[in-house]
Order: sequence, then C-alpha cells, then structure tokens
Amino acid sequence: MRSPRAGKVLLIGLMAVVLAAAGAAAAWAPLADLAPVRNLLHRGGDAAPEATPLPVSTVPDNPSALRVEPQVVERLGIQTAPVTEPKPRPLDLSGSLALDSNRLARVHVRFPGDIVEVGTIKDDSAASPSGRSERRPLRQGDRVKKGDLLCVVWSKDLGEKKSELVDNLSQLRLDRKNLSDLKKYADSIPPVRILEAERAVEQDLIAIARAERTLRAWKVPEEEIDALKAEADAIRQRGGKHDPEKEKSWPRVEIRAPLDGVVVERHANVGDVVVDNTLDLFKIANVDRLTVWAHAYEEDLPALQGLPRPVPWTVRVRADRDAPPMDGFIQTIGQVLDVNQHTALVMGEVDNSQGKLRAGQFVTATVLLPPPPDTVAIPATALVEDGRESVVFVQAGDGVYAQRKVAVVKRLADTVLVRSRVGAGEEGRGISPLKVGERVVSEGAVELKAALEDLQATAKEKR
Repeated sequence: MRSPRAGKVLLIGLMAVVLAAAGAAAAWAPLADLAPVRNLLHRGGDAAPEATPLPVSTVPDNPSALRVEPQVVERLGIQTAPVTEPKPRPLDLSGSLALDSNRLARVHVRFPGDIVEVGTIKDDSAASPSGRSERRPLRQGDRVKKGDLLCVVWSKDLGEKKSELVDNLSQLRLDRKNLSDLKKYADSIPPVRILEAERAVEQDLIAIARAERTLRAWKVPEEEIDALKAEADAIRQRGGKHDPEKEKSWPRVEIRAPLDGVVVERHANVGDVVVDNTLDLFKIANVDRLTVWAHAYEEDLPALQGLPRPVPWTVRVRADRDAPPMDGFIQTIGQVLDVNQHTALVMGEVDNSQGKLRAGQFVTATVLLPPPPDTVAIPATALVEDGRESVVFVQAGDGVYAQRKVAVVKRLADTVLVRSRVGAGEEGRGISPLKVGERVVSEGAVELKAALEDLQATAKEKR
C-alpha cells in the first residue's frame, strides 16, 4: 500500500510530463486549440475553464482555406510574395584561355644547317645615348608581320642542291649542242651515236626536273630558282666562269614569319646547329582571338545540347572582377568525357584585339539556360512538404489563405519552379496550377498548415 507522500510525488511527476507536452504542442502549433491540455491540468471536481478561442477559422465554402485575423498575421509575421515568371538559370562553366590552334604557326627548317643570324626588331624602349632607337634580336612577346625575317640558316645541303641544278643546266646546254652537231653528220656517222646524244639530253632534263622538285619541296621561292637558271646562262656567256659572290649565297636560307602574330616561343640562337628538321625554331601565334576551354559536367550536357544554335555565352576573367563580360558563342561540345572529372570540353572564342588577355588565364563562362515550359517561380520558403505532397498557401482575399497542392518541377537556390499548367494525370491527384500575379505566403506557411490540420482534425472528431 502506497503512502500518501508517494502518491503526491507521483501526481507531481505526471503534472510535469503533461506540462512538458503542452509546451511542445504550443511551440510546434502556436495556433492550435489548447483546451484539451487545460482539461488535463484541471484538478478536483470543478468544471474545466473555457479555452479562449484563437482568431483562426476555416472558410465555410472552402475547407482547405483559413481566415486569419490581423493580429495573428502580425504575431506570426505572415508575409506574401507574388508568383513570377521564371528567369533563365545561369550555368557557370569553369575554364581557361588558350591559343587558337588555327592561328598558331610552328616555324622550322626543312634541312640541317647552322643558324648564322636572328631577325631583329626596332626597340624604342632601348634608346641609345644619342637618342636613337636601337635594333635588338627578336625575343618572346615581340610582334611580327607576315614575311618578317626570323632567322637565317646556312645549309650545306641546300647549297649543293642549287649547285647541282646549275651544273645540270650547263650540261644540258652542252649536250644539246652536241646532239645538234651530230645530226648535221647523220649520214656519215653510226645512228647509235645520235641515240646516245639524245639519251644524254633526256638524262639532263630528268636531273634538272629532279633538282627543281627538291628545291620546291624545301619551299625555295620560285624567284630563287629562276635566278639559278639565269646564273647558268650567265656562266655560259662568261665562257664557263662562275661568280663566287653569288655562289656564297646559295646555302643561305631565310626563315620568315608565315603570319602576323606574336612570338610565343623562340628556340633559335646564333651558332646553333639544326640537325633535326622537326625542331620548332619559332612559334608565332595570332592572339587577336583566343580559344575558351570550359568544362561542363555530365549532368549539364543535356541542357546545353538542347539549346538552339548558336549558343551565346559570356566570359569573365576571374583575376579581373571589374572587367566587363565578353560575349561569344559556343562552337564545339566535346564528344569524350574526362575520366577523372566526368566533364566535357566546351570550346568557343573571345575577342582579344586590345591585347589585354593572356593564354592560360582562368575564366568563367556563363550560359543562360531557359526555364522549363509551363512553369512559374515561387520563393523556396513558400513551399511546405511532408514527404507525400507539396503545398503552398495562396492569398484568396483579405485575411484568407487557401491551401493548394502543387507539382514541383525544379528546385533552385532560393526559388522553386512549379507547374502553371497541370496535365490530366496530375488533376486526379488534386494538383492545382499557379498563375503569374497570384500571391503566396512566403513567411509563416508552416504555421498556417499546422493550424489548418488541427482545425480539420477537430472537425473530423466532431462528426
């Protein structure tokens, strides 16, 4: 048998549990009717005190709508926001700038030789004591024009091939004269001698053609080949005497710039012996336009590929936040994904006519993705979800807020896109569309849903 003291302690403990439950209920549902809690706390045979009704009620013709008095709106801080047209979603792609491979020339010599001279450029910044500008050798970063001299290579092979052409031309002249003389005495000499002379002329022509083809394959200009032919005629007119000064220039090879641009690499110095004809002596790049290499993640590729061509984008240099964005277009989306990042290479171009950009700079390319069709935008705080359905409260009048079930299409950082046009399958699930201009509760929607559920539960119990 319990003592009176033990019973009193048990009663106090039960009261504490009930008070804790009442406090939790008040915190989670501030608009709920607290009359049941008050009845539990009432002791003795006296009747329970009447609960003060909260100024919230359902609308008679719409059981999913609440009528909220102004003081409750103020106490809960209920705010509304308009339903708006969805804005294009920016998709930021990280990347960098690179030289355009279509505007990049690798300059190399086609035969071995010694570098005897490097092209020079006028440098106004390196003025001499006399005040005159000096010329200095080309270096990385210098601008050159198409046809400017880059370097001079002294090639033994080229000199020998030019000398071979001149000798073949001289031999052809001699063999033709011999053939002509033999034909004059055709009746008194064996026919085989004429045939041998004709064969010699044919061999000379073949040797000349072979030498010319080799020179042309080495990109020797036609004017130099014509000069060799003229020198062969001059040697004949001089009675077989050669011009040593002209022959000295035959091994000389002038390497000139193939396009307007900037020297981005130089691997040529006076005295270097060029053995490998695949070595790049210079790299000349036209930097008036640069290539953008951006990286798009695999999940963003369907949205990019679905855009109408050409796809515009804006490019910003990360190091210069104050610089205005540069407009351009996507040219290519790569077909192979990076195995580590699972990104595709997206390429385009930007204008660099002012020369402020540098290859290798980090950039961010932004593409505006259009919103899905038949959608509207609402604040993310206006959406209330319980794992089964998504609802919002639409202001249906002064102090009246109607609950609507909506279909979520896409969740963004601070907004949610929902259907503005509901399909046949969604109508059966009670989903209603939202229209631009309607106002939804952006602050206090959770409290309104809790109050509506309490009122609906109370009404169900009374039935």
